[in-house]
Amino acid sequence: MASGVRVRKTVRQDLPEVIAMIQELADFEKMPAGPQLTVEDLERDGGFLDGPRSCQDGPVYHSFVLELQHDPPGDAYQKPSTSTSADCSGPLTRKLIGYAICFYSYSTWQGKSLALEDIYIRPQYRRHGYGQHFFKALAHHARDSNCSRIDFHVLDWNPATSFYRRMGALDLTETERWHFYRLPKDAIAALCDE
Repeated sequence: MASGVRVRKTVRQDLPEVIAMIQELADFEKMPAGPQLTVEDLERDGGFLDGPRSCQDGPVYHSFVLELQHDPPGDAYQKPSTSTSADCSGPLTRKLIGYAICFYSYSTWQGKSLALEDIYIRPQYRRHGYGQHFFKALAHHARDSNCSRIDFHVLDWNPATSFYRRMGALDLTETERWHFYRLPKDAIAALCDE
């Protein structure tokens, strides 16, 4: 299972590595030109800044990282944690191997929901139980935040679809015939200019 990893809230110093993993995910999804965010965007939108450059309405997303922990020689092993604390103290060496970005949405049928924008684990760390560990930590966050559900979308060819089904997720396109739509920036501008 997921020994030697910890899920915690992202801190500002993690953001360059998070941006790198966002690009890795885009490359995996065969959309390398997709990400257009900068570290500065993540700082502003995630509430990591103070003053006039900060997001005026508070953070618009929440982020968590999956951190691999190694004991230096001679130190005792520390049990993995699903804690979302940002405490980074201790003798362990750490490496970020995954991230998740989510935000709250609202369902007129069920109330507060957690929208999972991304969950990603670097390829060399897959198939070790880390994904299940990470996903369960996000489920704990959703429950602790009084969310009625977790919503996310997955490309139909992504092999992770079987993982999500094992975790109890339903494919709404199959079961309820819902389709995911998007109004892109240029369409918004066109509507506003009519």
